[in-house]
Amino acid sequence: MASNLSILFRLIISYLLIIVVVLFSGIYTIWNLSEINRLIQTVTNEDAREIRLSEESLEILYSATAADEKFFVSRDKNYHRQFKTLGEEFEKRMTELASLADTPRKKELLARVRALQSEYGRLFDDTAGTTGSRSVTEREIARLRAERDRSTSEAAQRLRELTKVASAERDERLVRIEAVSAQTANAILVSLIVAVMMVIVISAFNTHSVSAPISRLREKTKAVAGGNFGEPLNIPSPPEIRELADAFNAMCERLREIDQMKIDYIGHLSHELRTPLTAIKEASSMLQEGLFAALPERERELQDLIREECERLIRSVNRLLDFSMMESGMMPLVLQDAELPPIVEKNLQRFSPLAQRKNITLQVRIPPELPRLRMDTEKIEVVLENLLSNALKFTPDGGLITIAARHRADAGRVEVAVSDTGRGIPESGLKEVFEKFRRVDDGKGAVRGTGLGLAIVKHIINAHGGHVWAESEFGRGSTFTFSLPA
Repeated sequence: MASNLSILFRLIISYLLIIVVVLFSGIYTIWNLSEINRLIQTVTNEDAREIRLSEESLEILYSATAADEKFFVSRDKNYHRQFKTLGEEFEKRMTELASLADTPRKKELLARVRALQSEYGRLFDDTAGTTGSRSVTEREIARLRAERDRSTSEAAQRLRELTKVASAERDERLVRIEAVSAQTANAILVSLIVAVMMVIVISAFNTHSVSAPISRLREKTKAVAGGNFGEPLNIPSPPEIRELADAFNAMCERLREIDQMKIDYIGHLSHELRTPLTAIKEASSMLQEGLFAALPERERELQDLIREECERLIRSVNRLLDFSMMESGMMPLVLQDAELPPIVEKNLQRFSPLAQRKNITLQVRIPPELPRLRMDTEKIEVVLENLLSNALKFTPDGGLITIAARHRADAGRVEVAVSDTGRGIPESGLKEVFEKFRRVDDGKGAVRGTGLGLAIVKHIINAHGGHVWAESEFGRGSTFTFSLPA
């Protein structure tokens, strides 16, 4: 499944995985930072404020007690007003503390302190009067002092306990802040390590998935360069590399075919050259030794044989040279407006003697209204020569060869077809018949020709901007057709 993923898709998935890890780490970090911020605000706005208010309330309580004592000693009404003011300040602190109390224990302590302070305030008012002008006996002052000390002591104890509870909660939250901070730091560190490991692992995997097939391709290329084609590559890899491997396998198969074709062709060409050379050598030896000095007719036959075999060699060599020049692009075309019938007639005159010896009928079907063609007459003559030569080679005695032409006005082309009544070409060979070094089987197991004639035809017609193709029904003959712009 993984080998079916393209390199781009693999990279996208890899980056998405890393982004997901970083994203989750970021979300977790933000959540922890929010919790830390909430705890800090609680410590700052609530716990520290509770401790401060508790301490201020305790100081106010002691100040009120001092004002109370000074009033009853000096009977100065300023101390009475001071006591009342401190009582109001104390109540404000209690109200504020009540708004911050978030546990039953805190609420219980505050309720008891407020009750004690309220009881102390009523006792003070009963003793001193609302305006501080009431006469007070020593006995009443002593009773006030006793109640005051009791309630003040208990209220102070409750306030200190409240401060202790608030301090404990503050310390607990500080510990929680420290723990969350440590968790956040650990999470960031772990996510960083995981991200780095993922980058290393994913990079190694992606690199290996690309470099390993390329390494095998490189080794295979070296082997092919050394002439060892071996088996086709089957590499589990991304589609891009697999397509490259498939193209490489196709190239190797083609190189193998070409290499074998070259080997076969060299052997065949050696035979093609050795046969006329052997004939020339033997005929010239006979002439040199004067074996037929008394038979002039026999000597002329040997001279004709030498001339024919020399012409055969020249044709083979010229064909090789022509094809080499065509493939290298060194054979330019000399285009001119010309008519097709004279070229056909010239080739018919050339091959008529051979056709007569084999009792083969040459038939021409060219309409008189055929338009002139833009062509290199010498090259088109070579095309017709090769096509007629093949037709004569593979047509049995008593057969028929037809040269036909027609004007395709709708396509602006002229099509020329050379048909024969030979044994035809198997369907599997039609696609390869125009390839260099391919030789057509005549259906009897013998392979003839240099394998360059039809390749030369294809080169020339393509250079003219035309097309060439073959049609055949095995056992009933073949038709080779080429088209040229009219």
